[in-house]
Amino acid sequence: MSRLPRIRFLFWSRPVFRTCEIIFNHTARVLERGRGLEARKAELEELNHKRKKYQRVLNRIGKSHDRVCAECRGKCCGSERERDAFTDRVLQLPETPYRAARRKSGEMVPHTIMGGCAADDGAEPVPGYCRELTTTGCRIPYELRPIQCTAYFCNAAINELSDRECDIGSKALIGLMRVQIKTAGLALSGKGKQ
Repeated sequence: MSRLPRIRFLFWSRPVFRTCEIIFNHTARVLERGRGLEARKAELEELNHKRKKYQRVLNRIGKSHDRVCAECRGKCCGSERERDAFTDRVLQLPETPYRAARRKSGEMVPHTIMGGCAADDGAEPVPGYCRELTTTGCRIPYELRPIQCTAYFCNAAINELSDRECDIGSKALIGLMRVQIKTAGLALSGKGKQ
């Protein structure tokens, strides 16, 4: 196994993705303000379809590191700051009234889409972590989770992946970044309309 695919995947997953996520989430939010991005529903549906596709790819390759996540006990899911972003909400539910950058409290869009919380398996929330994290894992289905949650891979998780999985993951992350960039582009193209 080569180190280069792992280094590349870590590079895409952490500094590049996180920077893109911050910049384009805020850009879309600021540009959209009062301009009705929900009127671009067909384009948002297409982007949401792509988001789900890339998240499913990351879920598939991530299955090989379930053990690492279980041993870690979800440190990446710490605190309430790990909530859905503007981009997550407008892609999944364009008419969402919650237009802030990050949601620090309240129900996330997946709960609205699913008509409440995911099936209750009796698992208890893990105190001090994202309230979606339970003793049996995240209660939100993978393709409805916030983009940042599915794009984050720590060193230990990446070390469990094969070279091929790292290459596939890098391509999926690039695809997710393009979705975020195109969402900001839709907000920009709607500027001045209304």
